Amino acid sequence: MRFLPIYFSLAFLSACYEAETTQTDSLLYCLDKAPDSFNPQISHDVATLDATTNQLFNRLVKIDPISQRFIPDIAHEWQINNDKTKYTFFLRKDVNFHQNERFTPSRKLNANDVIFSFKRMLSDNHPYHAININADTETYLYNHPFSNLVTKIVKVDNYTIQFNLNKPDASLLANLAAHYAVIHSQEYALKLLQSGHPEEIDYFPIGTGPFQLKTNSTNRVIRYEAHHNPWQKPVSIKNLIYDITPNATKRYAKLLSGECDIITNPASSQVTQISRNSSVSLSSHPTGNVALLAFNSKAKDLNSAEIRQAISHAIDQKTIIDAVFFETAEASDHLLPNQSWAYNPRTEKVRFSPEESIQELQKNEFDFSRTLRILAPIKNSIFNPNFYKTAELIQSNLTDVGVSSVIVQLRQAELQAALLSGDYDLFLTGISPYIKDPDNLFRPLLSCNANPLEGNTSQWCDDNIQSLLDDTLLETNFIQRVKNYYQLQEQIQSQRIYLPIAHLLRFDVFNQNISGLQIDPLTGINFDKVQKTPPIHQVMAQ
Repeated sequence: MRFLPIYFSLAFLSACYEAETTQTDSLLYCLDKAPDSFNPQISHDVATLDATTNQLFNRLVKIDPISQRFIPDIAHEWQINNDKTKYTFFLRKDVNFHQNERFTPSRKLNANDVIFSFKRMLSDNHPYHAININADTETYLYNHPFSNLVTKIVKVDNYTIQFNLNKPDASLLANLAAHYAVIHSQEYALKLLQSGHPEEIDYFPIGTGPFQLKTNSTNRVIRYEAHHNPWQKPVSIKNLIYDITPNATKRYAKLLSGECDIITNPASSQVTQISRNSSVSLSSHPTGNVALLAFNSKAKDLNSAEIRQAISHAIDQKTIIDAVFFETAEASDHLLPNQSWAYNPRTEKVRFSPEESIQELQKNEFDFSRTLRILAPIKNSIFNPNFYKTAELIQSNLTDVGVSSVIVQLRQAELQAALLSGDYDLFLTGISPYIKDPDNLFRPLLSCNANPLEGNTSQWCDDNIQSLLDDTLLETNFIQRVKNYYQLQEQIQSQRIYLPIAHLLRFDVFNQNISGLQIDPLTGINFDKVQKTPPIHQVMAQ
């Protein structure tokens, strides 16, 4: 008897879900984890991005998923001055905020909301700057790529905003299109301050996005409803439900039983099985995260591009992908994923050829008596599920071409000390860019001004590459930027500064009556264009 209410409750909940999955204006999305908050300004885990940035908020500009060009969002137009240090944005005048039981807006969005949203991140004196901040949030907040770039945000009038930069920088638009550059309601924030509960801003959000938060049953179900008075085209999905199901097997079972319309993050062991199921669609998108091997360009022998290329030829990338990443990543020849607008498809590919490796090592008088020191973190990360196994496979490849090596695994503090001292030859690492602008990836890895803790674990410094990085950051002509990044990638490949290993994949699975789903690993899932038709069995029964 004790379990009856629970059983009844679950049965009732399941029945409700099944009813909702048959409605074409309701959508059930099943994910593995609850969001950390409902504000992508302070949380950047995938679950938070999926729950917030495209559903609840808008940004000044966004990136067209097809053309990869900047397009208007809340700002309908923008201008850049001649020396590229002032960006002026002209806001739409018809943008309505959400409302909830705590707040009913008295006005539409204006310049005060934009200033509030950005000054919270940029100004230590802002009343919301320290709200809901922990150690991880603080690091994230203070390391936003434009934190040291924007000197002042000026309200020109109620619908015109000007960003002043401390130096010319073409990546500002990419920063403003990033997941964290969302616009909150200043009016709501002031009301929460007066009530003594400013912390609620990040958990009961008021935005302008296509959906508004309805209820949040912590760690179980999140319900959204369509924006009651949207400024953009109304969505066809009126009820959006997030079902948090940590177990991957249960998520897939719910998809098959009709309790979910879409699931994310299937287990790697399920991917092959799912791909063979003709009743569902499996989508995979390379993330910006790249696992890579850094060559210490200041170490003996490794200071030669020819030696770095020769060692690259010895490493069997496919075996690493199969043994370490299974089917959750794709092999990469480039630091950039091939979806990037700056990806250069014509650059030289990475070749696995032990014979060529031996010949090149001998030709360039590599010292076979020395032992290479392979550095690897003890703690695995989002861009490499098993550093030690990866290191073992590389060590085996090196042995095959006559190169001795030792694997050194270190904890974070020891690792940082080793990186700063330069006491290593090879380093297994990775990078997770925040925004789509290639400068966000290349500068930490290649700039003379970046130290190993900031990403430059190859200890690289080259005047030509530095000039190319700096010139491209000032370049606002899109075609010229693309040309510059093509040139930069050719130099990276010819110098073999890093050996890219893999780009991680994001997997989502959905029923075939779902269309219009947009997934961007850097900014999360987007349901505003989703259309849902009746399930096939329902159509046949009519």
